[in-house]
Amino acid sequence: MDLYTNLLKSFEGEDELGVVIRAHIVIEQFLNALLRGLIVNPKYLEKMNLDYSQTVQLAVTLGLDPRFYPALNSLGKLRNDFAHNLIPSISKQAVNNLYKALDEDTKSILNNGVATILKEDGTRTKHKELSYRQQFINIAAVLGAALQKACKEAGNAT
Repeated sequence: MDLYTNLLKSFEGEDELGVVIRAHIVIEQFLNALLRGLIVNPKYLEKMNLDYSQTVQLAVTLGLDPRFYPALNSLGKLRNDFAHNLIPSISKQAVNNLYKALDEDTKSILNNGVATILKEDGTRTKHKELSYRQQFINIAAVLGAALQKACKEAGNAT
């Protein structure tokens, strides 16, 4: 099973804590796969014991498009808030912070993808009209797809 399928499966969790933590774990796996594809001697990567923030920094240093840096860091902060403060649900502020960290191209991809969903009255759905959980899932899916593409470009299909 590939990492993107794992990411999609992580959204099936029953509670929002599980969705956030599992999605973060898969995003981190994408970042590690990307690093393995970008470096010459990946066996030394494990010895570095990088935390998530350092992994994001190294990925951008080695070629990941820097436009993803703010959103990946925001995801890490949200994950830490959930893990260390046992926040029970995804808040409007948390999703807004994550959304604001996206670059304009990624926001456009996200909004255009959501706009393909028709409501019962025939109008198009907007990202901001979805539940906070669904907004988080959509953002994580877009980030995962971008990282999957970066992994393939780095020669490490996931």
